[in-house]
Amino acid sequence: MEAQNSTVSNNSKLIGWTLMQPPTELFIVTAMYCILIVTILTGNGLILTSFVINRKLRTVTNTLIINLSVSDALVGLVSIPCWMYIFLSTNIGKPYSEESYLFYITMDIFIGTASILHLTSISIERCYAIVKPLRHRTLSTRAFNAMIVIPWAYAIIVASLQPVQFGRWTEGYTVLMTTTGFFIPFLIILVAYVTIFLYARSSAKPNLGRPRVHKRAYHNEIRLSATVALITGLFVIAWLPLFVVTVMATYHPQRLPSPLWLIRLLEFIKFCHYGNSAINPFVYAYRNKEMIRTFRFIGLRILCKEHNLRRSLSSSPASSLRRSHYKSTCQGSSRKGHFSAPNKRPEEEMLWISYV
Repeated sequence: MEAQNSTVSNNSKLIGWTLMQPPTELFIVTAMYCILIVTILTGNGLILTSFVINRKLRTVTNTLIINLSVSDALVGLVSIPCWMYIFLSTNIGKPYSEESYLFYITMDIFIGTASILHLTSISIERCYAIVKPLRHRTLSTRAFNAMIVIPWAYAIIVASLQPVQFGRWTEGYTVLMTTTGFFIPFLIILVAYVTIFLYARSSAKPNLGRPRVHKRAYHNEIRLSATVALITGLFVIAWLPLFVVTVMATYHPQRLPSPLWLIRLLEFIKFCHYGNSAINPFVYAYRNKEMIRTFRFIGLRILCKEHNLRRSLSSSPASSLRRSHYKSTCQGSSRKGHFSAPNKRPEEEMLWISYV
């Protein structure tokens, strides 16, 4: 979705700037982006690792969320480092090349477009799972694969147009990205979650007479949809300012602030929408008990390895009690490659059931 920022660059608002922010301000901004990169990679790395080691997390919805997590991780690996190069080059008075900006903006468009379209796919899948649960369970694998492939494919197509249109048909490209990359997906997402809310509200009383297991499974559907709705709301809040500035830069560039304040505005806006990639993993973990349990398992394995390393470097008798404690904890809770599940009632196992 950096297509919107590309509009600013298409008009040469950024290329060639030789402005200098105060050193303290520049240091703080750089440090914040560095912290953001670490947070994004750590959080999304835990999500991806959890999905790999815990089969219970391999549900249809979680598979869609994993694809969103991949795009979030790309933000920390590609988008933010490239953006840091852009604004640091601007501030030290060494203008970056047009080629370097085209690479950055093309990748950012690809990553951002994929993110919002994955959110759209998730909202559609959640709506169908709750409103038409029986049909949802009989959907073909091809349909689910399409919800994964289409966002990536469309993101590639739209991003590939950026270098072609650069400086030629900026207004048309901005309209294309704003409508298909933000407003239309936002309307689909909004309709999907309003439908879920209305259906859940109308089904609340009849649901009281259902068996306990089915009630738990149904409430889990609502809970997971609330999680995705929260993620979507945060995404819209994070991205909307960038689209507003993009449209303004395309059609009313004279209304933009002075160059120094414009780059400050861009630094703030981009920190907000990049920060969304850091928030998402914590939202998943907070509302997903199975994910939290997997995080604890990963953390315990790391602590056990650290303990074993320290034990090999120290043979102090004073630490024998701590070593025995860690040893019993590691052996009892973390066998090699084995993910031990706590005792659960049968109905609780329905909470994260996979759909075939």
